[in-house]
Amino acid sequence: MDCNRNYNNFQHTSLLLLSFLEQKGCQNSDLDEQLKLPTKHNYIESDEELQTDGHSSSVTYRDILYDLQNQVQPQLPVDDEEARAAREMAAELIRIADLLEQRVLFQAAETLTKKLDTCPKQFWARHLSDGVQGLLRQVAEAKEFKKELVEMAFTFVLMKTVCERVPHFLFSLYGSVVQYFGSR
Repeated sequence: MDCNRNYNNFQHTSLLLLSFLEQKGCQNSDLDEQLKLPTKHNYIESDEELQTDGHSSSVTYRDILYDLQNQVQPQLPVDDEEARAAREMAAELIRIADLLEQRVLFQAAETLTKKLDTCPKQFWARHLSDGVQGLLRQVAEAKEFKKELVEMAFTFVLMKTVCERVPHFLFSLYGSVVQYFGSR
């Protein structure tokens, strides 16, 4: 997939972010389990029924994330072609994100976590953007890709790393990221 060419045609930041988080995997197993990409097959809104994956349909972070996704970007594509396109683009973003040295990423995540922990949520997007800009300056190899793709990849991986450290930041950061890229 030519990610540089297809980026402008992809309108579903929320689906792309969810696919990125699911494919990248998490070191925090609780967070990883909750970030399964919701589909019409594993999300059931009913009391005490079993989902097709065998779990109780009691509210989980995945359910809440699905609801949040619908609040932030209501048109979650459900067809297989759009889901496949999101997975392909997410795989390319992961390849870009992997250009970051772990030491640099962890340092940026630690700095961002401290800032988010001490400031109101309305400033989170700005702090996240500052962190990503710092990462962009440190990775010369990223210049071969379209700047918007590198920025998206670094934003997604920085958000994921912060949320692995502090899982309760997930929903606020998720909303900030989707709104930021959706308003461009």
